[in-house]
Amino acid sequence: MVGNILIIGSENKQGLELKDAVKKETHFTAQVLARNGLAISAVASREPDLMVVNPKASYMEMMDLYYSMKKEPLLQDVPIILLMDEKEMKSADLPSGIQEVLYRPLRMPEAIARIQLVFKRLHKVDQKNLIQRGKISIDVSKYEVRIGDKKIDLTFTEFELLKFLCGNPGTVFTREVLLNKVWGYEYYGGTRTVDVHIRRLRSKIEGRASTFIETVRNIGYKFISEE
Repeated sequence: MVGNILIIGSENKQGLELKDAVKKETHFTAQVLARNGLAISAVASREPDLMVVNPKASYMEMMDLYYSMKKEPLLQDVPIILLMDEKEMKSADLPSGIQEVLYRPLRMPEAIARIQLVFKRLHKVDQKNLIQRGKISIDVSKYEVRIGDKKIDLTFTEFELLKFLCGNPGTVFTREVLLNKVWGYEYYGGTRTVDVHIRRLRSKIEGRASTFIETVRNIGYKFISEE
């Protein structure tokens, strides 16, 4: 579920904090595009999958921006989330194209959760093809792994190994079981093969501040879920 979230409005504290939270807490990409002098073609060129409109100006100016975007063929079907003050909402007559309203000041955990729900609902995400564990996202159909918004290049075997461990978080697997599940019955290599691939996999997905695969002494390995 890789998505490009475009936050349109002034580069104020709320917009920048939302961008940082989206990039930190999800695997979406996020950008802030300033409203001043904004051309609709510039919005379309970013190819957003979802737009968050964060107006600093009046409600009527925000509506002018909304209808201008809906006239652009490349933006007509892009869902829109609106950031508003609660008192503005009481007198607002929102068009049906506004999928969600988030009240300022934002409560970031709630805002991120609602953005993800809108994206899943409107883009009809097939969860069977996605494994999401904290910052790690595995798109099974595309053989693609991302940590946050960074794409990680893995070999086929590394991908299959990570997919299996990530799909069974917290479960300890012996090296023999991993050989069986990942390499298959026809593989006759020694268990050291597992250690070598685990080491290579860790070097690609882990850093000083993140550990995803834990060694269980004298047994094997398990995936540590951040959830």
